[in-house]
Amino acid sequence: MVELKANQPRWRQVHAIIVVRIRTGEYKAGERIPSLIALIEEFGIANATGQKVMRALRADGLIRTEPGMGSFVTTPEERQAVEGQ
Repeated sequence: MVELKANQPRWRQVHAIIVVRIRTGEYKAGERIPSLIALIEEFGIANATGQKVMRALRADGLIRTEPGMGSFVTTPEERQAVEGQ
């Protein structure tokens, strides 16, 4: 389990970690990221916190979610489309 700091909002810390994983290529464009349940287990966070992280990643244009399939890292082209809106 990843240890989080007590003096910062947990969702922001998890969000920042996932962003780094995407930017460094640990999670590649088009690749499925760990499920909400996996994130909850890895970081020891509540379901609502995990959902907030996923919403923030979608709002940033870093992931897209396909119902029944999971969440995937967006391609640079998909990110540009989101930024251009």
